[in-house]
Amino acid sequence: MIKQMFTAAALVAVVPFAASAEVVTPVSVEITYDHDLLASESGAELVLADIRSQARSACTSSGSKFGRGPVVDRSCTDDIMAQAAVKILKEREEMGLKTAPTFARVATVETASYEQR
Repeated sequence: MIKQMFTAAALVAVVPFAASAEVVTPVSVEITYDHDLLASESGAELVLADIRSQARSACTSSGSKFGRGPVVDRSCTDDIMAQAAVKILKEREEMGLKTAPTFARVATVETASYEQR
């Protein structure tokens, strides 16, 4: 069975990295996921974990030359997660596809959280 992979572009316009608070770096991410997994609860949890992992990777700055390890900007990760979840949910609604309540709930919570920032 061939699984369809889709991409949702999540663009975070201005994201400061924690490693250097004075430098502002825009982040653009192509999030890939399997549409078929979003129909079931267990699949939706896998997709959410994968989206968070992809967002975390995009929001990780390399360590400094002074031995400091990589730093993950949690705000950046949350912003990408929120934008991707909302975009994916809207696409699925437009396509008339059922979405597991777990994913729909996260997209709703992320939307509310994102709008308050």
